[in-house]
Amino acid sequence: MEKKKTLGKGLANLLPDTLDNEEVIKGNPEFQYLDVDTIESNPNQPRKKFDQKELEELAETIKNVGIIEPIIVRIENNKPILISGERRLKAAKLAGFKKIPAIIKNIDAIRSIEMAIIENIQRENLTPIEEARAYEELMKLLNLNIKQLAERIGKDRSTISNILRILKLPDEIKTLIEEKKLSVGQARPLLSIVDKKMMIQMAEKICKENWSARKVEEEVAKLLDRNHKKQNEIENFKDPTILELEKKIRNKFTTKVEIRHNHNSSGKIILHYANLDEFDRILEIMGIPN
Repeated sequence: MEKKKTLGKGLANLLPDTLDNEEVIKGNPEFQYLDVDTIESNPNQPRKKFDQKELEELAETIKNVGIIEPIIVRIENNKPILISGERRLKAAKLAGFKKIPAIIKNIDAIRSIEMAIIENIQRENLTPIEEARAYEELMKLLNLNIKQLAERIGKDRSTISNILRILKLPDEIKTLIEEKKLSVGQARPLLSIVDKKMMIQMAEKICKENWSARKVEEEVAKLLDRNHKKQNEIENFKDPTILELEKKIRNKFTTKVEIRHNHNSSGKIILHYANLDEFDRILEIMGIPN
């Protein structure tokens, strides 16, 4: 059969129409053209949402210039399972392609999950929530701590720690982030608010009034300060100088602070943290490696 000469229809269409997956898989070369309808999606794909308009735009590009970068698959029970490149695969189907260039990796399911997650993280295709969940899944999968994960994927430890913290937010706030109504920078300070209802109310106000991340930090600090003053009014034992110092430290660390000053001029400063992620964040601000 004569190969088609129209490059604009894509590289996949240069192959004979009679070539099928079973024939090319038997030879198991690293690079192959696979039937798009027989490739199974990656069940552990960290990216859950694909913008339909972006897919249509990519499909149009593929129609004009072809698929430049192959997808990556592994073979299980003689079937290709997608590791990475789901967006390209979806766009190729939209463009009407029957085959797609693929690189076959001889790896197990766990290694394929790691590759899929890291590929998505490095390409920055994930939403902040998807990225956080991908980090969390990698840590569980490979039994890594934050420092080890940072070294493995080449990112700063504090960046990973801060992203992971947003998973502690209520689902209502995570939805706002997914819908791009709230940024991570706007949402992160809300973690210092203990009351979930109050946290959600402030998140809604941020969206409505379009507060900057700095404005959110200031409002959260004010809220913590008001709550702290109420508590002090009840306890009524600290002098104004100590209260002012607590306020300054609280504003810096965005967490509950206690100064216990004794009459003999000794005492202690207590910084509260709700979980290990919060503990890591405080250490980062102090410049102490963990």
